[in-house]
Amino acid sequence: MDTERIQQAVEDALIKMIRNGDAFTIDYKDKINYGAEFKKAYAAIDFNRVHARITELLEEELAQKIVNKIITEMGTDVKNLMSNATVRDDLKFLMRKGVEAITEKVKGQEEKK
Repeated sequence: MDTERIQQAVEDALIKMIRNGDAFTIDYKDKINYGAEFKKAYAAIDFNRVHARITELLEEELAQKIVNKIITEMGTDVKNLMSNATVRDDLKFLMRKGVEAITEKVKGQEEKK
């Protein structure tokens, strides 16, 4: 058996179980003897690496949740702004002015050609 492959598989399984929120318990009455290679692989697990990987995954998930909350909040703010007729009309006016300026700029470039 390849001890390094077993060690990596055990580390990956442990990370997956923790990431999924599964409980990690061993029922010793149902314990199976996996042999010396499995015990050696388990003993060689670098729990600092496991911890670092879990930390990385949690940071990514936390960042994604923060971004999603910000996007939701911004959507609500825009919805509230657009529900005010005066603000909505002012925004439309500004957008029309911007579109007109861009259109004039494009026309000017086409005339130069």
